[in-house]
Amino acid sequence: MNETVNPKVMFYVQHLLGIGHVFRAVRVAQALARAGCETHVVWGGTKIDSLNTDGLHMTYLEAVRVQNEDFKTLLKADGTPISDEEKQQRGRDLLELFHKVKPDIVITEAYPFGRRQMRFELLPLLEAVRSADWHPMMVSSIRDIMQENRVEKRVRESIDLIKNWFDLVMVHGDEALISVSETLQNTDEIAEKIIHTGLVTPAPVNLDIAPSISPDVLVSAGGGAVGLGLMKVAISAMQHCEKFPKNWVLVTGPDLPQQEFDKLLRDAPSGMEVMRFIPDLARVMAAAKVSVSRAGYNTVGDILRAGTRAVLVPFAGGIETEQLRRAQMMDERGVATLLLEEDLTPPSLAKCIDAAATKPAAAIDLDLDGADNAAKMLITVHQSHRAQ
Repeated sequence: MNETVNPKVMFYVQHLLGIGHVFRAVRVAQALARAGCETHVVWGGTKIDSLNTDGLHMTYLEAVRVQNEDFKTLLKADGTPISDEEKQQRGRDLLELFHKVKPDIVITEAYPFGRRQMRFELLPLLEAVRSADWHPMMVSSIRDIMQENRVEKRVRESIDLIKNWFDLVMVHGDEALISVSETLQNTDEIAEKIIHTGLVTPAPVNLDIAPSISPDVLVSAGGGAVGLGLMKVAISAMQHCEKFPKNWVLVTGPDLPQQEFDKLLRDAPSGMEVMRFIPDLARVMAAAKVSVSRAGYNTVGDILRAGTRAVLVPFAGGIETEQLRRAQMMDERGVATLLLEEDLTPPSLAKCIDAAATKPAAAIDLDLDGADNAAKMLITVHQSHRAQ
């Protein structure tokens, strides 16, 4: 009989533009750590000072990112392209950590359904996992809604990588809301490897603790990489709002360029505050009369946890479809009011805020404990893997 041993985990996280998936990955990693797993996070993007990484073993590679919606050119933190030698060094550092830690489970966030730009270091990692004499598991960690207009060649590549190299695909969603098969082709070929964990959301808010600030209208933009347009409209929308003509707070996120943040500060009318970051954002959101935001995975998770009346303005830049699909589902279920980006103006935003204020608080019967569920599932599957 095999003795129960909590696995060592190595979790690869690379953010290129937005940072929403980083928070999801770190929440899953911390759940693994709470469950007794030695959890190493390999961080390939720029550091986020506000992110809580308590309980995790952090390793930072040479940071890379992309600019705007151009996902082809990898840039270093200083904005210059990363060289082939620097790519090779990242790959060597990644493999060195793998052989040092000897993880029982290796998790790649998004890959192979995203982060294709990182193949130069991830394909050698897959080879190393396959060759390791301690036989680690290979796991992909993805959100519930995938990009819907991917070309067939790329879908085929992702599915084949799962079939040939991965043991498990963790989908961080609740099938009562949406199954990953609805937005990802050919999942029938890997169905036996897919598990839905539930939505990864923050812990329930303790409303006995007063929030740091109590706005009537909270406008937030996640990391801030794609939120400037919403912030600019919000600056002018307050004067059109009948129910809440003052006491607005705009939270821009850490990624908004300083000059843009300074301009928002200058343009903000009396009765409106502009802030980069609020440490207790979930509590502030719960206290707000109406929340206005994009429709990213984490933001909607925050809204569901907080039970806040919400207006969602999904990001639709480039070829993005994920936020629109999520916002439509929330609108159809009465959880939020949808405002399309092409319809976004100061008067239309104010009108939606007034309308949202009259609706019942957000409520939907979904599994919001995806991080803890994922940890339990991984430990259980690892035990089965060891027994084989």
